[in-house]
Amino acid sequence: ITYRIFKRFEPHRPTLVGFLLIVIPSLVAPALHLHVPSLPLSVAITFTSYYCLILSYVAIYRLSPFHPLAKYPGPIKNKLSKLTMTYIVSTGKQHTYFKQLHQRYGDIVRTGPNELSFNCADAVRPILGAGGLQKGPYWSNRYPDGHLPSVITTIDPVQHKQRRRTWDRAFSTAAIKNYDDVIVRKTRELLDHFEKHAGQQIDFSMWMRHFSFDFMGDMAFGTRFDMMQAGCDLKGVWNMLEAASALFTIVAHTPWLFTYLRFIPGAAKVRTRVFDISKEYVNHRVEQGSNIKDLFYYLTDEEGVEPKRPSIPTVQSDGLLAVVAGSDTVATTLTVLWYYFLRNPLIFSRLRDEVDAYFPSGEEPLEFTRMVNMPYLNACINEALRLLPPVMSGSPRYVKPGSGGITVGPYFVPEGIQVFNHTYTLQRNPRYFSPLPNSFWPDRWLPEQDRQKIPSHEEFILDPTAFQPFSFGPASCVGKKLALVELRAVTCFIIQRFDFKPKEGFRMESWEEGIEDYFVAKRPALPVVLEVRR
Repeated sequence: ITYRIFKRFEPHRPTLVGFLLIVIPSLVAPALHLHVPSLPLSVAITFTSYYCLILSYVAIYRLSPFHPLAKYPGPIKNKLSKLTMTYIVSTGKQHTYFKQLHQRYGDIVRTGPNELSFNCADAVRPILGAGGLQKGPYWSNRYPDGHLPSVITTIDPVQHKQRRRTWDRAFSTAAIKNYDDVIVRKTRELLDHFEKHAGQQIDFSMWMRHFSFDFMGDMAFGTRFDMMQAGCDLKGVWNMLEAASALFTIVAHTPWLFTYLRFIPGAAKVRTRVFDISKEYVNHRVEQGSNIKDLFYYLTDEEGVEPKRPSIPTVQSDGLLAVVAGSDTVATTLTVLWYYFLRNPLIFSRLRDEVDAYFPSGEEPLEFTRMVNMPYLNACINEALRLLPPVMSGSPRYVKPGSGGITVGPYFVPEGIQVFNHTYTLQRNPRYFSPLPNSFWPDRWLPEQDRQKIPSHEEFILDPTAFQPFSFGPASCVGKKLALVELRAVTCFIIQRFDFKPKEGFRMESWEEGIEDYFVAKRPALPVVLEVRR
């Protein structure tokens, strides 16, 4: 009976779980004590037998031909328990683990008892597109009591659509123009700090973090975070955000664990503190009022477009999303770009020639609309986003119970199943990106007549449907346009003013090996020596 209750309802409330796993065997133990003289021994035998019986039922069913995912290949340990993936995620290497699974098992892999991962472009639209699948348990139960979910963790499609409207206005073409001055001001500040460190070694990854965090402070909240000025994270905000991101990503694979985080002092503190930080930023912005049309001008509906203005708790829930999604992702891509530039000096030189042609010495790269038409710049950015997308494992979706299941290409996915379309693996698939699917080759994004030839006999393939660094469909990244403007502008500004070389003795290959996947990529240090261009 206990097994059937867990199988049918997957309860996670502590009272019910405690009743099923503690009270019931406790009631049985006295009966066994009639035949076993020792009470402690009878209790031990009862509990051990009870748990072993439940686990045996679970294991037999999950490995049996009667399980709805029985025909799909995957490691036995993954079929048995999601704790396997929870452990893999805790190492920060889920992106490479998924890729290895697909290399071994093919386009579709059973990565959990009730989970599948796809590695095919045909799966993008039915999973992520309009009319596709909604979010599921992976996104649930993350917020402490009293906190509303953010727009990205809102599961109900109707509620998500309503919440998304203010974000869409905040990132419209007209709204993004309001952020141009912030981009220029913060980029100039970054270059000033670079100039002070000319001839010295710096951690490029850290400075991209400082820059992007300061930019989001101004752009989202109209507030100076001053990380660049301090040269460090004085308040420990970034470390707290990274710890929270890792915690959420690990536990998301076993969502019922979120219920018990409140009983773990360290974990509960991280979860609560990170939302308190968000509330502080939002409350300060609300008290301050609006002098410019920043992000929260739109999120609080200060223009009065919505029939009902969003509540303060609703806006507070989106504050954390604004900081993390808007800063960490851009910082990652900028760092990835320079990592590949350092490994490919000829590519960097070619891009610098293009920047110099569009913006000659003495002319600041202020015309962002011209950058849209810089072919090699955009090719380099696309290639960085392809090889190391900021959100490497993508955003899983869920086949809702009662839906009857869904057909994805030639595969039928039953209801109650979570599915990944794994971004990192998909964007390195040689069926969609050839030649050199695992190499930084920006020319693949250029027209054939502009593409430099390489010694390869492989067929040229570029399938845009497999390129989804900003996700796809109604829940795709709302800040994509702004992110691209920021990436182009910062890249042009830096290239125009500075040269870089890796720290002497630094093994460049080790940088990519050190990347960890906690939903948003966590980057290791990238030590470089910079010089002002002469």
